Amino acid sequence: MNNWKNNKSFMQMDPSKQHMVELLVNSLHGKDLNEALPILANWKDKLRTEHISFTAEEDKLLTDLFIEMLPPKQKSQYEFLRSFL
Repeated sequence: MNNWKNNKSFMQMDPSKQHMVELLVNSLHGKDLNEALPILANWKDKLRTEHISFTAEEDKLLTDLFIEMLPPKQKSQYEFLRSFL
């Protein structure tokens, strides 16, 4: 998923959504899971404030991007936590 900007779901998004995805990716770069979770929560609050929502296909892209950015050990922790969400 290194070329996520070329992903069909991303390319078909409204520019405001694309901007929010880029903001998230830049904010999460180099962060571990403990650092990423508060960033995600703040990002979700910003989405609600700006009345931005994503389709199921777009949500999958976001999840894939998030998981890809985590170190291997953190990926397994996230997958475990995700089962409770």
